[in-house]
Amino acid sequence: MGGIQLRRFVAIIASACVVAALFCNVALSQDGVLSGDEAAVVKARVQKIRGLKLKHDVPVTYLSVEETEARFRTEFAKQISQEEIDTGVEENKMIGLYPPDLKIERKDLADMTLELAGFYDAHHKDIVIIDRPVTIALPDRYRDAVTEMKKLDTAGTLGHELTHALQDQNFDIEAAQKKYKGDSDRELAYKAIVEGDATLSGFSVVTGRVDDQTIDYFDSHLQDIVPIFMGRMEGKPRAMTYPFIFQYTEGARFVAEAFHRKGWVGVNALFTGPPLSTQQIMHPELYFDTPTPALTVKLAGYEKVLRDWKKVDEDTLGELMLKIMIERTMGEDTPYVEASTKWAGDRIVALQKGKSLTVLWMIVFRSAGAADNFARLYSGILGQVLPGTTARKIDRRGPAVFVMIGDGAIRNHEYLPEVWKQSSINGAPVESYAPVAGSQQAASPQSAAQQPHPAPTPESPRTIEAD
Repeated sequence: MGGIQLRRFVAIIASACVVAALFCNVALSQDGVLSGDEAAVVKARVQKIRGLKLKHDVPVTYLSVEETEARFRTEFAKQISQEEIDTGVEENKMIGLYPPDLKIERKDLADMTLELAGFYDAHHKDIVIIDRPVTIALPDRYRDAVTEMKKLDTAGTLGHELTHALQDQNFDIEAAQKKYKGDSDRELAYKAIVEGDATLSGFSVVTGRVDDQTIDYFDSHLQDIVPIFMGRMEGKPRAMTYPFIFQYTEGARFVAEAFHRKGWVGVNALFTGPPLSTQQIMHPELYFDTPTPALTVKLAGYEKVLRDWKKVDEDTLGELMLKIMIERTMGEDTPYVEASTKWAGDRIVALQKGKSLTVLWMIVFRSAGAADNFARLYSGILGQVLPGTTARKIDRRGPAVFVMIGDGAIRNHEYLPEVWKQSSINGAPVESYAPVAGSQQAASPQSAAQQPHPAPTPESPRTIEAD
């Protein structure tokens, strides 16, 4: 499965502690290794802080950067092929997520592990701390101080990864993530609470203090690592790199909100009733105050006409990826990004025949007006990112926008009526679905000024013809 495999592997890399590696610029080989007694103190402290118990011990291994990268390369080689990566890249180029000249190899995925400080392997049930060699010469009089700094850094990393072990042993996070296969947006939202919890817990292990003020202080400064991380990832598409750091920064902010309301008991509750979309992570009020789960979109009706095409991807992208796509094509400060906040659900399918790829994408918005705004905006975006010879068509019915890109779009007139008839939103036919009153997301104070188009109200279908 092309696109979904690529998106999931970026998420797999991010199941590790990147925060400590970004905050610590000096690392000493082996001097940062904790003794057995020091590690025992960290294990006891993280269990006390989180109010959870390890049901069995977790082995801790120290690996070099090279050994860590080799471990990831071996794992990637088993689970994803270069052909699947190439298909995923092409799909993301077609919808505007990736730049048109991008090439990604398995090595590029493994290279992202160079920013990690450690990771918990939910499959092997072990913790790896990455041992980084010293990169500058230090006078002897500073060595002890830097060694202590490194040990403190290692303690934070170990606390972070031990929190993952607690999550796995108490909430079975590996099984939970498997449930979200085929829905990258929901999986990313779940990983955000996993990483957000571990990030705040690891920080609390180092400070030895857990209260609202400490959590707020750390959360406010956590945003500082975003430009650092994005700078180190320069040359890689934002659609790959930002979801990686999103899990720590936005995840910690979301988990902090749960902590402020009900302490660690409230954080634990996130694992039994997790957020269902990146939208809820980005807008916590849609989870805590006015629960607004993503709508379930079923895309069907094209199969008979395109029966000679092979399905290579089916996934849900979510508000975050929609936002990133608009920012990449229209500029990071564009007011058009407001369109992504009206997202309510989506489903994307990629079909392949020979070397040809067709992408079908149905996106549902909070209102027919928001859908019409997006249809017009996206028509212009596709004009930017697609060669003039690439067929494309955008059709709208009520709050739903249906996008067709590639050779399969040429035959849209043969399957379009059946797609609208057979596709559904939360089990209801698209054409009969009406947004529930009160489900509209609260607008931000500046949203009225940023609205790229006045929201029209017509309910009639709107079509933008294929080239």
